Amino acid sequence: MKIAFITPCYYPFVRGNSVTVRRIEKYLKASGCEVEIFALDIVTAEDTLKGVRRFAPDIVHSFHAFAGGRIARLISETVNLPYLITLTGSDVYEALQDSRREETVAALDGAAALVTFHKSIKFRLLESLPLLEGKICVIAQGVEVPGSNYLHHDDYRPTEEAKVILLPAGLRPVKNVTFAPPLLAKLYARGIPLYFVLVGPVLHGGYTAEVLAEYEQFPFAHYFGEVGHDAIGWYFNQADIVLNTSCFEGGMANTLLEAMAMGKPVLASNIEGNRSVIKDFITGLLYQGEADFLEKIERLILDVTLREKLGKNGKRFVLKNFMPEKEAASYLKLYARILGLAGS
Repeated sequence: MKIAFITPCYYPFVRGNSVTVRRIEKYLKASGCEVEIFALDIVTAEDTLKGVRRFAPDIVHSFHAFAGGRIARLISETVNLPYLITLTGSDVYEALQDSRREETVAALDGAAALVTFHKSIKFRLLESLPLLEGKICVIAQGVEVPGSNYLHHDDYRPTEEAKVILLPAGLRPVKNVTFAPPLLAKLYARGIPLYFVLVGPVLHGGYTAEVLAEYEQFPFAHYFGEVGHDAIGWYFNQADIVLNTSCFEGGMANTLLEAMAMGKPVLASNIEGNRSVIKDFITGLLYQGEADFLEKIERLILDVTLREKLGKNGKRFVLKNFMPEKEAASYLKLYARILGLAGS
């Protein structure tokens, strides 16, 4: 089977969408499929159409209803190919609510199928567009343990006593990366040793400037820039606690799944996407508001037994339920159903 992927981003290998696309691509190829990537961060819509004509796929698989879906719809109308959309988060939470709604809805309506990572995102979509119910299927993300190529930073210097708190996130408002430092400052002022680390690509210039200016106020807060997927595991290995402070996620955040797969205890905002993988005090911790965050982060810092329990439980849960081979097999089955192939 030949599949054309249309994705908002593929280079560099640091953003959540690119991690997801590359993983699915890898395991589909391992299953014998031929996959070609059309990344809209480097290829125009016109060139994508030309490339799809040349590649002559059986089906088009787009990611993000607005960014990838509207291009897939154009291709479908031009060369009569079926397409599906994997919803990645900001399409459901933002593009359906702003000026992009009309084109987003058109892309959703034209798709042969829609994939969400978790039933909570399916229900969120149906609140807005109930007639799409028959198109939606849930395929959980897979997870691979990221690479741990050694990184040496002269400035990476936590003390032996300090607990390292890692926030892996791209710098854009939805990731809410300014939430934790002012609260952690209260613990730091009480003499609790901690070392806060933010890693991730710059995705919003104005917001990044605000973040860096705020971090300068806190001696324990450090930003170490963009880190490739082949090296992010190094940071996970150094961390005692991993955070997710997002305002929303499109299902399971890749970074949360990866942290849990590496046995790290996680503390995450109590949102739909994070609740899909974290059961409070079982596979991780969820916080609701500042007071709850402070209480739970302090407990994690001081309670090694709790950290070990959550790390072990989270690792067991993720490695059992989020296998990339199963993810790819589910997509293959969906492709076959759309194409009306025998045995689907």
